[in-house]
Amino acid sequence: MKKVIFSLAMLASVGIANAQDGYSKGNTFLTGSLGISSQNDKDANYKTNSTTINVGVGHFLSDNVAVGVGLGIGSNKETDGTTTVVEESTLAAGAFARYYFSPKSKFSMFGHLGVNYASATDKTSDPDLKISGMDIFAAPGFNYFISKNLSLEAVIGRIGYSSAKADVTGAKGTTAFDFGIDLTSVTFGMNLRF
Repeated sequence: MKKVIFSLAMLASVGIANAQDGYSKGNTFLTGSLGISSQNDKDANYKTNSTTINVGVGHFLSDNVAVGVGLGIGSNKETDGTTTVVEESTLAAGAFARYYFSPKSKFSMFGHLGVNYASATDKTSDPDLKISGMDIFAAPGFNYFISKNLSLEAVIGRIGYSSAKADVTGAKGTTAFDFGIDLTSVTFGMNLRF
């Protein structure tokens, strides 16, 4: 009898703990990711350093649907010996929507749809070359709560369309379509639930 009562108590405590995990309608979260890359080719005397920082705020309109806004900044610098070959900065701002398949559980898969306005400045041009464009994309992702209010997320690949145009007379711009869902393009981030 003691084993049965103990087992029921354990199941009840696990059920209560699981009910508090995950997201639900009305939750707000802060999300962010950081990317740092550095490469030094000593044979060619060529160095590349890049950094990206992305932050966003999302709010659950229902148990499964969240909407939000995001901001990203980045920099990239490439040097060939003592000469700077590429030096650029980027800025992206946009909106996103997510559908979580099992939001109230500790682990959930989600679909992410984003629309961003992006601009870049190439500082090696004289004067600085400015480029602007749009990016529309969808991507699958996973969310896992490591504590009551902190979760890790991973977005794997994307399918998207982008366009960009330089701010110079006569520029026609470029468009691109990309599709890739593989482990070579995984983005990791963290979420803080309020």
